[in-house]
Amino acid sequence: MNKPLRLEDIPFQETLAEEPSAPPLGDIIARDPKSRETARLHWFRHTKDGVLNSIFHTGLKYCPSWFVSEFGRGLAPLARWSYRRKVFPNRIKRNFSALTQGRWSDPEQESHALDRWWQNIGRTISEFSVVNGLWRKARISVEGTENLKIALETGRPLIFTSMHIGTWEALFVAIHKGLAGPSIGPFQPEPNRFKNRLIHTIRRKRGQYLFPPGQRSAFRLHRLMKTGQYSMTIFIDEVRDKQVHMPMFGRKAPDKGNAVVAVKVANACDGIIVPTYLTRVGPARFRMTVLPSLLGQEAHSGYEVGETVNKLNDIFEPIVLKHIEEWYMLGELRLSGKFELGRYAKLLAQKNAELR
Repeated sequence: MNKPLRLEDIPFQETLAEEPSAPPLGDIIARDPKSRETARLHWFRHTKDGVLNSIFHTGLKYCPSWFVSEFGRGLAPLARWSYRRKVFPNRIKRNFSALTQGRWSDPEQESHALDRWWQNIGRTISEFSVVNGLWRKARISVEGTENLKIALETGRPLIFTSMHIGTWEALFVAIHKGLAGPSIGPFQPEPNRFKNRLIHTIRRKRGQYLFPPGQRSAFRLHRLMKTGQYSMTIFIDEVRDKQVHMPMFGRKAPDKGNAVVAVKVANACDGIIVPTYLTRVGPARFRMTVLPSLLGQEAHSGYEVGETVNKLNDIFEPIVLKHIEEWYMLGELRLSGKFELGRYAKLLAQKNAELR
């Protein structure tokens, strides 16, 4: 019989995302376009971004939280301009317009709202520098504490599900350091190895184990959750196969991904699923909302995967639409070419009109 797995048994270094092998330096002048692009991305762009991020993080972590947030907001127009020739800014603009159609009284109002999306992203990236101290400094308030209390009283392991709204890393901090720690979970690495190292260091300082994708990580999460000693925090709007599958926005329910993982882990450890999300209320100030857990305190016979995924979508889709200016994954969503002409888009326009 295997003895229960503990976090102390796992070297923290193994929570660092696996890094790709470095391409030959000579490939930066290779004739093959793909090899040349890969080499230049690794040796030039990622290195440049990594150095700049490290410099900013080192300086900002000693500054007041509000200043860090405002600094990021101030840099947003510059970052937006630097990406002007990339594909994803146009995707962001199209997604924003498609998902908010009917909400704005004129194009100028929509344009200002899109500006706020970019500003929030700038704030979020900068706030990673001070995120570990946000709970300790009482910069995260909690709404729905009665829902958390009910979930805790069941005595079951808690599986917190959420979306990338606001500075989502602050949600990890609030749960791990204040509400239901120690909290573990999976995370989705950045393409840039330097950013992953930086995030790894931030999480190491607060002692939180978040695991990169892979079979070994999934196996460990299952074993750890079965001990009943940990909660799990999992974001179900991750990117998979170059697409964000949750919220569904009128598409079919996914049969794999983090939403399915959350349900399966809950069933494996007799856990309870607790939806929650974080929204911005000011510079480096947030409100975490804990929603009623799925099933509450009723007799627990396990979650049906498809039904539960649909329930989670019904909970989070309206939240994402309401807080679209803070939803980080807008740039990774790929809507169909005829999305605006579909039945869902027409229903969405009616709902958006109510949010005016």
